[in-house]
Amino acid sequence: MLSFEGKVSSGLQKAGQFMEKEVYKKQYLDKLGFIPYHGTLNIKLSNNITLNLDNLHDKLKRIHGNGSFGDVLFLEAYLSTIDEKITKKGAILFPVKTVYDTDTLEYVSSEKLRDTLNLKDGDKVIIKIEK
Repeated sequence: MLSFEGKVSSGLQKAGQFMEKEVYKKQYLDKLGFIPYHGTLNIKLSNNITLNLDNLHDKLKRIHGNGSFGDVLFLEAYLSTIDEKITKKGAILFPVKTVYDTDTLEYVSSEKLRDTLNLKDGDKVIIKIEK
């Protein structure tokens, strides 16, 4: 598995409006096996690490948008607290239309991870992706 460490950070509070769109909901359920909580957990990767999607191309899957709502690429992943006592399955989203650099990841799960894992801005987490 590929493993990355990062810190929880606040986003623009706009992901929820996109997560709720019908064009995405059914595809999330079909392709992820769950409907994500209506927001993303933003994670700023540590030590100037960026995620090179070219190396993960064969693992990327696509959720199709329409009109003004663009496609979303995603990787299935696992997020853990820094002590790795709690792990939650989910996915890293890569909206084709995004405002984030490649050192900030948007993670989704069926739960509100800030509450479930008691996370706040600055808390360290670990993300793992199958090779």
